[in-house]
Amino acid sequence: MENGRVLNRALFLFLLDLEVKRARRYQNFFCVVKLKLSLRPGHEHRKELQTCYQVLSKCLAEELRETDILGSLGNDQLAALLPYADLFASDRVRSRFEENLKYFDFQNEGYEVTIDRICFPYDGAATEDLIRKVTGAEASC
Repeated sequence: MENGRVLNRALFLFLLDLEVKRARRYQNFFCVVKLKLSLRPGHEHRKELQTCYQVLSKCLAEELRETDILGSLGNDQLAALLPYADLFASDRVRSRFEENLKYFDFQNEGYEVTIDRICFPYDGAATEDLIRKVTGAEASC
């Protein structure tokens, strides 16, 4: 990740596939933290969704390690690929993100941020399984 840049979906999923192969070969763990920005029901939004999405991606980029990869999944979803992170580490990252998001006023702007995590090999050992869980759709690798 260079200068907090968010990778596009295709590149992010390609790197996810490479990480699955590396993790299988070297018996490593890794996780993906997924964040979704959505309009809260019954709320009028004050800021554009794209503006809130940019604030969220900047916040995440500042929190990630040099080896972590931030990518866009489309549909106002971001994902951070965290190499060598196990379930415990992913829970800590998730807590840190939740703690830092308190300082941003997404709820007052009418948006909600949901955070989920997917871990290898706990949530799947095949690229297709992980892509399906990360994107919520059919795998296309």
